[in-house]
Amino acid sequence: MELAAEASVVIERLKDTLSNEITNKRVIENALEDMQRAIADTNDSEEFKKWAEGCLHSLYYVEDSVESFVLDIAPQNKKWSFLMNHTLLLKNFLGCKLTKKMKRIPSDIKRVINEKHKSTGEQDARSNGTTTYMGDQNGAEAEDGDIEDHNDEDSAKVRLICPKAQCSYPMIPEREEIVLEVDKKPLRCIDDVPLRLDRENISLGCISDKSMMLDRATHARLIYTYSYDDEELEMFDIKQEVYDLVERLTTTADDGRPPIVQIAGKMGSGKTTLARAIYRNRNIRNHFESGCAWVTISKKFNKPDILQNLLKQMGDSKDSVDLTTNELESRLLECFNKEKYLIVLDDVQSEQMWEELRSVFLGSRNGSKLLLITTSVSPMWYVSPPNCIHKVKKLKKNYSWNLFMKKAGWDTWELGNEHQDSKQRVLDVCSGLPLNIVLLGSMLSTKGDTNRFDYLQKMLRTNWETKDIVSLSYTDLPDHLKLCVLYLVLFPKEYDIPVRRLFRLWLSEGFVNPKPDKFPEDVVQENFDDLVKRSLIQISKFRSDGSPRRCRLLGVLHDYLLPKAQNIKFFHVHCSTCSTEDTVLLNVRRLVEHASSRDIYSDASRFKHLRSYLSFNFQRKDTPAKEVGILLTSVITKGFGLLRVLDLEGVYKPSLPENLGELFHLRYLGLRWTFLDALPSSVGDLPYLETLDVKHTNINNLPTSMWKSKKLRHLNLSHIRLDMPQHSDTNSLPTLLTLWGLSVDDDSPVKNGLDRLCNLREAGITFCLTDCDHLLNWISNLTSLQSLRLRSINDVGHPSRFGNQPLSLSKLSNLSHLNLLGKLPNLPENLPQGLKVVTLSLSKLTDDPMPILGKLQHLNVLRLLSDSYMGKEMVCPQRGFKELRVLKIWKLKNLEKWDVEEAAMEKLKEINIRCCYKLMSIPKILRKKTSLRELIITNMPEEFKQNVNKYMRSRDLILTFKDYDFTPLPWEHADHTSDESHSNE
Repeated sequence: MELAAEASVVIERLKDTLSNEITNKRVIENALEDMQRAIADTNDSEEFKKWAEGCLHSLYYVEDSVESFVLDIAPQNKKWSFLMNHTLLLKNFLGCKLTKKMKRIPSDIKRVINEKHKSTGEQDARSNGTTTYMGDQNGAEAEDGDIEDHNDEDSAKVRLICPKAQCSYPMIPEREEIVLEVDKKPLRCIDDVPLRLDRENISLGCISDKSMMLDRATHARLIYTYSYDDEELEMFDIKQEVYDLVERLTTTADDGRPPIVQIAGKMGSGKTTLARAIYRNRNIRNHFESGCAWVTISKKFNKPDILQNLLKQMGDSKDSVDLTTNELESRLLECFNKEKYLIVLDDVQSEQMWEELRSVFLGSRNGSKLLLITTSVSPMWYVSPPNCIHKVKKLKKNYSWNLFMKKAGWDTWELGNEHQDSKQRVLDVCSGLPLNIVLLGSMLSTKGDTNRFDYLQKMLRTNWETKDIVSLSYTDLPDHLKLCVLYLVLFPKEYDIPVRRLFRLWLSEGFVNPKPDKFPEDVVQENFDDLVKRSLIQISKFRSDGSPRRCRLLGVLHDYLLPKAQNIKFFHVHCSTCSTEDTVLLNVRRLVEHASSRDIYSDASRFKHLRSYLSFNFQRKDTPAKEVGILLTSVITKGFGLLRVLDLEGVYKPSLPENLGELFHLRYLGLRWTFLDALPSSVGDLPYLETLDVKHTNINNLPTSMWKSKKLRHLNLSHIRLDMPQHSDTNSLPTLLTLWGLSVDDDSPVKNGLDRLCNLREAGITFCLTDCDHLLNWISNLTSLQSLRLRSINDVGHPSRFGNQPLSLSKLSNLSHLNLLGKLPNLPENLPQGLKVVTLSLSKLTDDPMPILGKLQHLNVLRLLSDSYMGKEMVCPQRGFKELRVLKIWKLKNLEKWDVEEAAMEKLKEINIRCCYKLMSIPKILRKKTSLRELIITNMPEEFKQNVNKYMRSRDLILTFKDYDFTPLPWEHADHTSDESHSNE
């Protein structure tokens, strides 16, 4: 259950804190493990859920006590290191008190559970309302040695609700806040103030069932990035439906058809999948040149949010936050009447919802179209004639079974009676609904070849129905994966989540079960892959090499999991429709913000126990977000600095307090795309910081104290030059794995500086050096490196050379991604064989690079960009490029002839050619490649385009011709000879 999963994570976090900050820890850890087993022993009945919930609340209390204690002694440790012996006494003293407290909690729970098992089960015995207290069982004062809750002197004693009382749990939502008071008072024992914990006095959060609107202009554009191929459309039996609906939407209004099309179907019927396939169709994109917009709506929606969201996606650059609803409608109508758009409204669930929106869309007369996605036909019957309502049909049996077999990993199915009965049962239970088929098959695929059928038989013997499959796919997860997938509910519904961001948040939240022989990042990758394999996470955008870039939680799963999060008060959401009463909450541990409100941040006591703060408040792009500063300042000033995660990605210039470094427990600081101008200098004092992401900001320096960090693992910069103290300390950033966006010049210490970083997996460095030998020598020895981007520039920022010696990468056996910008003496012969993606820019190679690159057995993507090769002829060798899928050839201004030999590039799918003005045709062999699916031609001579048309027009592939006016880059104006005079030779 979710409670056991959350308890497991809290306990692991506590153990980590204890190992670092408190001695005599083993006794406490034993009590924690007893507590974990006690929670795990409870079953799923409502009465036992109640007990487990009370136990989790008690565990939260222990976590708050330990981490608050650590927070209080942190300044002592920093300022008075000579008193550490005294501090150790305090730690041991607290350890004894925590041990006594925690020993009683699991024993009391187990005692009551055992009594329950012994009971006769009579209904009257269940309703007698017996109450059990932690500490004195008669409700007397707490025993000597109990921990004082120094965060709230008026707390009452810990109380668990009787398991015999009945309770019910709801189901679904998304994000908000937390609380705790420490008036800098010393710890002391309390003999007269017992701690009380019950549902009336402490709430662990409230989840609003309001509409969570993603107000980000890029959201709908991201939906374009994943396209369904013919195989997938065929598998879901929607290829013809996509074709028909695309034709309907792109047909002009002259034929009398209305501008509205409705897709209706049951939950899990694939209506959103169908709509996305239409939305991403190339014909749709070509027809609606002005753009498309996609908005997902929930039951209780906020009309201004929807209108603002649409305006942003339609490219309206004016700030619309302070406009009235009527003003927003007028601006939208103005856009519709000027340009032609496709608008998708997903999950329109009621007549009232449509009534409030219809006037905006029905007034359009310029060819814009509206695509509605609904769960029923009747509410929208008056929107348009019946011929504009498309009812999503169930999959036919043969398609259902083929899809199930593919997802489950079976190639064949036996013909015996037992197998045929199982087949029919699967078809009956899945009921032709694609989501059910995919989830059931995907779950079975994780069971292994030998156990898969037995597991299916076991499931089919139980009395489960169609509606149970979503639940079954979730309950089948191990506890640590339940929290991982539950965490996705924090993000707005249908939100495209950067995989990079999700991984690091999971790590910072402590959702990763440590494995002694693996990096935590590798374990996170395994967890993610498992959830993808189970189809609980959908990849919404792939990189060109096929690796996932963005992901999302399906809307149906979001709706199912939201109440699970509510049950354990996993997080709280603050949105524009939240009232002041909604926000007066205690004990919220994760706050997710969708809209600004200074009122909720003025009282720091509401945020005593805050562990995570994530903001999706992107509405304003011209006014700094000061609310964040108000919250952090009040939390830090009051001594409530328990925050582990501060994620402000995309929030415009959030205000950060100068004493940010007092957030002692902070693990994650995400400031990407905030355009922030500076960081507080105290950020270098965060002892547990694991991730600092300031990419796409205006920050130009970091404090030198950053280099003393012992926990930092991921550092993403925005071309920042760092002042690195030159010293002999070999422990500088010992755990750093990612260093991206670093600028290095002659004043940056490489020797005895950067070269102390030995464990990097990702490195992105721009350098302007008179002598780059030390830098390149350091890089050549980073044997763990997986991704490398190197850019050589001169003192005016133009591309320059990579020294005079050949680049040595032979030791980098783990390298899979290589991106080089700058003049190379030559292409290294000994490139790592594991390379999957290679990008070369301005390399000025005079020898054909294809013979060397063609030997790379795993190369998926090759980009030869501006002046990477200066020769006239290029030949792809026989049987070379065995795994190449994507080839980009841009701005090779001297290239006249390109040839591909037999059996080369057998798996090539996409060719992208741009601005190669002397090239007149593509190779003959490539014209016949059956694997080729797309050919993109940009700014090429007419003769070239005519030849391509002649040979490729009849092929079954996507052929695109483009002509753009590209703004020349600064060095393209300059004489290359004079440019090299500034080089770093």
